[in-house]
Amino acid sequence: MRNVKKVLVVILVLVFSMSMTTFADEITWENSPGHHNQSKLLNENIDSSKDVVQLLGRGEILAEGSVAIINKKDGRIHISVDTLAHRRVDRIYHKIFLEQWDESEQDWRQLESFQFSKTKEQDSNLSVLLNSFSVGGYPTNKYYRVRGLHMVELGDWAESCATETHGVLITNK
Repeated sequence: MRNVKKVLVVILVLVFSMSMTTFADEITWENSPGHHNQSKLLNENIDSSKDVVQLLGRGEILAEGSVAIINKKDGRIHISVDTLAHRRVDRIYHKIFLEQWDESEQDWRQLESFQFSKTKEQDSNLSVLLNSFSVGGYPTNKYYRVRGLHMVELGDWAESCATETHGVLITNK
């Protein structure tokens, strides 16, 4: 009788555990493969920085993520972000984090984030999302960098990667 109870308990545990839906961790910049916390402050005569993460593994949907920051020399910061898939996907999403170097803390401080998304309903041949824009109104003669989170979705499957530029001195001349 005792063995029957043990078997029943084991069966109930197995049935219960198989019927539970499991959810993957939320995709974030920190848990995505790519480049993390490798930024350095570039020499003041270098006007741009770009980071590219290429994913060439077999069976992967996400092909590449890239971000760039450019000193426009007029006080504006130019940012570009690209996310490419190996094939048509249901959705492409990327998020950009603009950060300023805090000299007193010796660390990066997030100022703003921007996100862009496109779905197959908007583009039936969706395999790439490109965005480029400039922002202003931030103090000049300071170092800025951008970090990117790139994601593609196909059915229930999602893949992501993380990018990060070096720090570029933004000037008004």
